[in-house]
Amino acid sequence: MKITQLHTTKRTQGFTLIELLVVISIIAILAGLGLRAFPAAIKKARLAESTNNAKQILLTVKLFATDNEGAYPSETVSTDGGVTPGTALAAGTFSNKAFDNLIYSGKYPIGKGFFNNRNSKYCKSATADTTAVQAKTVNKGQCDWMYIAGLSDASPGTWPLITTATKSASDLTYTNDKSALGGVWEGTDAIVGFCDGSARPIPEREMDLTNKSATFLKSPINGANMLIGTADWLGTGAIVLAPEPSGN
Repeated sequence: MKITQLHTTKRTQGFTLIELLVVISIIAILAGLGLRAFPAAIKKARLAESTNNAKQILLTVKLFATDNEGAYPSETVSTDGGVTPGTALAAGTFSNKAFDNLIYSGKYPIGKGFFNNRNSKYCKSATADTTAVQAKTVNKGQCDWMYIAGLSDASPGTWPLITTATKSASDLTYTNDKSALGGVWEGTDAIVGFCDGSARPIPEREMDLTNKSATFLKSPINGANMLIGTADWLGTGAIVLAPEPSGN
C-alpha cells in the first residue's frame, strides 16, 4: 500500500510589520500610563516615610516626658552635657533646639535622619558636624519640622505637636513652589503629629486652598485655619517654632 506523506507549510518564524507595530503601540500606551502614575506613587511613598519619621519623633517625645515629669522639651540643652539648665524655648528660637533634647544625651532611640527631608528647602544645605556637640544636636539645614512649644503629656491628644515646616515661624502657610521654604509637599499635603502620638498626612480637602500659594491647614476641632494660635487648637501659651533655615 502506498503511503502518502502530507507536507505542511511552516510559517517563517518572526513577526510581521503590522504585528510589531501593534506590540510597540501597546508598550507605548502602557509606558505612558506608568509614567503618569510614577510621580504620584513616589510622592505617596515619601509621605509614608515622613509620617513614620513623625511617629518616631513623637514616641521619643513621649519617652522624654516620662523622664521629665510629663514635660515635653521646653528648653535648649546646655553644651556642658545638661548639668545646668538650658535657655527656655521662646519666640525667636528654632525647633532644632527642642529636638536637640531628644538626641543630645544619646539615651533615646532616634537619630538625625528622622528630622530631615531631603526634598525640603530647609534641608538643602546641611551644616557639617565637625565637633562632638554638633554631632549630638539637630543643626542648621538638618530639620524640616515645626514644633509647638509649651505642651505636655497632659495636653489634649488632638492638639498638634509637630508639623511639616511652613514658610517661616511668622508666616504659617505653605507654598506650591517646591523649591521654596514651606513647599516640600507643593501645597497639596502636610504631615501633622499630634499629642496622642499619632501622625498622618493632611490632604488638600482639609486645607484652605483659596490661595494656592498660601495654604493653611484646617483644624479638626472647629474647621478654622490651623496654626494661627487659637486656644482650642494649639493650647494657651503655645509657641510655634520653625526649623532653622538652611541659608541658601
